[in-house]
Amino acid sequence: MAGFTIGDLIRSSMRKIGVLAAGEPLPSDEGDDALQILISMVDAWTLETLLIPVIGVVKFELKNDQAEYTIGIYPEPVPVPLPDNHIETARPEKILTAFIRDASGTDYIQEIIDNETYARISRKSNGSRPSRFYVREGWPLNTILFESVPYADEFLHLEVIQPLSEVIPVAGLTEIINLPPGYRRALEYNLAMDLADEWGKQPSSMTAVSAVEGKKWIKRANYRPLVLGMDRALATQRKGIGTYIIEQGP
Repeated sequence: MAGFTIGDLIRSSMRKIGVLAAGEPLPSDEGDDALQILISMVDAWTLETLLIPVIGVVKFELKNDQAEYTIGIYPEPVPVPLPDNHIETARPEKILTAFIRDASGTDYIQEIIDNETYARISRKSNGSRPSRFYVREGWPLNTILFESVPYADEFLHLEVIQPLSEVIPVAGLTEIINLPPGYRRALEYNLAMDLADEWGKQPSSMTAVSAVEGKKWIKRANYRPLVLGMDRALATQRKGIGTYIIEQGP
């Protein structure tokens, strides 16, 4: 769809609740107030990952003797240079897939494990290419902890879901939003609902229904089907084939 500005979005939302008449310009002070409400709404939408339409790709060169890597926007005061085990990017809401690519271009899949599985690894300082890592949630940085010390000069590749603010620029009223079909309507009606309370307006039932349905349509379009998996340790090697029969086990 064609792009539209933050100001266009706010004007449309205000018209839906009767704050502005058709063709009436947006006063700068009201526009600034509405922008803050939009920023808050976009921040809240980040918690609903199916509202985020873009899967980001992060690539980072692994370092000698480093099994732990922070990821996110480094907080102030920012050291110069940044630590060599820091991945500077918007803190991912979720890491979907990961692999390590060696110098010859061969990829080695990485399994994302939980804290209990990571804790059961008795020796984490071995120098070898890992096949698993644990993500310790933090703020403003997460920490990626590999099961062993990776080889240097190999690259970690991540497919991630990052905050919606990385996709929707909300720095000012003239910023251009360019999103897939359906987003403009969902943003307009949901912002109208949030603005109504601020301006003491009662939104119509159609506005309320359209706000709910708009988010529902986006989530349906962005749905990512789950793929059934199993621990590799369960796979039998009988006849040289790794298989697992759900009814019987390995």
